[in-house]
Amino acid sequence: MAGGTTWQGDPLGTGSLLLGLRLFRTIALFAQGRLGYARIDERQLTAILIGLMGGGYLSSKVYGRISVSFIHQHEESIAAVAEQPGGALLGIGTGIRHRAGVQGNLGVDFVAYRQPKYELTVGPEVALSYLTYSTGPSVYGFVGLSVGGAFQLF
Repeated sequence: MAGGTTWQGDPLGTGSLLLGLRLFRTIALFAQGRLGYARIDERQLTAILIGLMGGGYLSSKVYGRISVSFIHQHEESIAAVAEQPGGALLGIGTGIRHRAGVQGNLGVDFVAYRQPKYELTVGPEVALSYLTYSTGPSVYGFVGLSVGGAFQLF
């Protein structure tokens, strides 16, 4: 995903992995890990999100979704990450800013391939995060492309 913050001239880029359990095809509990880079202070952004997602099929091949999550984010300079890469990913490196807040997402998944037990999807997504604690921008905005899949367990 690409985005920016409330700091002027602070573009950012991130990648993430989301795993969830969808119940009754409409509600899901999920956990997400995100790793990214932001320009001001040349900082690494590492986040863990836990949340709730709701959605439904708008047609047979279009699934709309909205989610809200708690976010815990670490921000650390790339120079500090280079000195302690493992510590930075685990949140125990020097100079880490620990931040917490909420995030909301809105997305649409288009079914690219479907079988009786699974489907593969692709679609646009937007997200907005509000973070507190420590110094740093309070609002982060993201826009990107989501590639995913759903597997029927039962």
